[in-house]
Amino acid sequence: MSRPSDQGCESQVRFLACMDEVNRIIQQSDDVEQMLWDVLAVVRDMFDCDRIWLFYPCDPQAPIYRIPVEVTRPEYPGAHALNLDVPMKPGGDLICAKALAAQGPVIFDADSDPPVFPELSEQFGVQSQMVVALYPRVGRPWMLGMHQCSHRRDWNRDEQALFEGLARRIGDGLSTLLLLRDLRESQERFDLAVQGSRDGLMDWPDTKRDAMWWSPRTFELLGYVPEEVPAGLSLLMTHIHPEDRERVQAYLDAYLKNGQGPFDVDGRILTKSGEVRWLWARSMAVRDAAGRVRRMSGSLQDITEQKRAEEQLRLYREQLEDLVTARTAKLKRINAELEAANKELEAFSYSVSHDLRTPLAPIIGFAEILAIRYGERLDERARGMLTDIVKQGEKMNRLIEDLLSLARVGHDQAPEEFARVDEVLDEALDTLAGEFPEVRDRVRRPPSWPSARIHRALLHQVFVNLLGNALRYAGATGAPIEMEGERRGRWVRFCVRDHGPGIPREEQGRVFSAFYRGTQAKEAKGSGIGLAIVLKIARRYGGTAWVEDTPGGGCTFVVEMDDSLALELPGPE
Repeated sequence: MSRPSDQGCESQVRFLACMDEVNRIIQQSDDVEQMLWDVLAVVRDMFDCDRIWLFYPCDPQAPIYRIPVEVTRPEYPGAHALNLDVPMKPGGDLICAKALAAQGPVIFDADSDPPVFPELSEQFGVQSQMVVALYPRVGRPWMLGMHQCSHRRDWNRDEQALFEGLARRIGDGLSTLLLLRDLRESQERFDLAVQGSRDGLMDWPDTKRDAMWWSPRTFELLGYVPEEVPAGLSLLMTHIHPEDRERVQAYLDAYLKNGQGPFDVDGRILTKSGEVRWLWARSMAVRDAAGRVRRMSGSLQDITEQKRAEEQLRLYREQLEDLVTARTAKLKRINAELEAANKELEAFSYSVSHDLRTPLAPIIGFAEILAIRYGERLDERARGMLTDIVKQGEKMNRLIEDLLSLARVGHDQAPEEFARVDEVLDEALDTLAGEFPEVRDRVRRPPSWPSARIHRALLHQVFVNLLGNALRYAGATGAPIEMEGERRGRWVRFCVRDHGPGIPREEQGRVFSAFYRGTQAKEAKGSGIGLAIVLKIARRYGGTAWVEDTPGGGCTFVVEMDDSLALELPGPE
């Protein structure tokens, strides 16, 4: 029987021998990934276990995991899921949590807490399992584990200590593998970026020397191939356009001395063939303790097309400015001519109206006198002719008044205060009451109105014309006339809705034209100018007027005006 001290020496010797064998495999391998497979195969033989594997990540919160390496006995194959994403199942998260919480290996079997979870036992025949968390210098923790499937196994302290020591050494090898993998991926990304970039890349590792590193694209921008010339600052400066060289050199000197932030300058270059191109240089610097630049890295971007576009845009802008100046002068001239023509037309309208009124008044008067003094001597037909003369004369008089109203729109002094719309509406109803005694019973108005900075006389005319239009053309139905008013920001809107016969769609766009009378209004009283006056008033305030169909039949006339323009409108001349 061996003494305890002899057993301790044997354990120590075995520990060192196993560690030495693993170290030898790690040191002699030039393929880090194959090294992990070789090491795990040796460790499996050392422990005479049925299965050994690496698991990533050892994180109970991870939704998936992978098994990058797994070495098994033929009679106990693994999951055949190498490097596949496997969902983290209940039980796996508990193993990860316990491995992370432990200071060394953790053993799971039928009596442990938690025990080997059923899937491992039923699907893979695991009776005992020993795991340990690995902490490589890159990324999240990993897990190294062993399975015993042929029988239940109790690993002793020496075996657990050996497993922990080997795990640390495997963790070091794993760190090397991960660092090399990240380095290869970074190099691959860099190579792809260099090859795919349309920018030329540069590195000036020592600003006290001329030598530089250029990507193939940098040589191409200057018209060379990489093997043709050595990359250097002096070569780059000789290709800068003579008109830009002094500026670029001064900027570089100042930046090397005490510049801050990125190096950022553009200029023209002359390629090997003599072609002029625009390049934009942008670099970042590494500085020494004194703040002097000792290294610069950055890029060259060809901005020739951008510069050409900017120059073309500048020329277009100059041409546009000249064109706008010419058009503005022409527009002023046309406006002046139009204003003069309008004044002449308005003067003509006043003159014609006066000239028409002069003979019209005695015609109406004489017809009325004849009807009064000699009516009894005339037959019925003659009396009817006199009555018709008076009616046509009054109709002509209203037409003249409407023409004068249309001409006067735009020559009223802008109001300084908001008008009380309800008061203006009351005045309009009083005006209409002489012709339509039932107007106050027919018109339905809202309980409140928006205030409006619109001349009272113009607003009064809008209400009289819209309500009069509704009463004349839709009054026969006896249905109510509905009014609405609202404000939307600077816009004020008024609506007059009737329930009469309506206006055909094909005529709705013409009803605001002067003298136009639709098919539904041939017999109605009116001059055909009222809606034209409404539209002109709306346009004076930057708005418009239109007509819509009333649901169920009838028309809704809408007037919308920007009463903020009232403060800018000219007064009478």
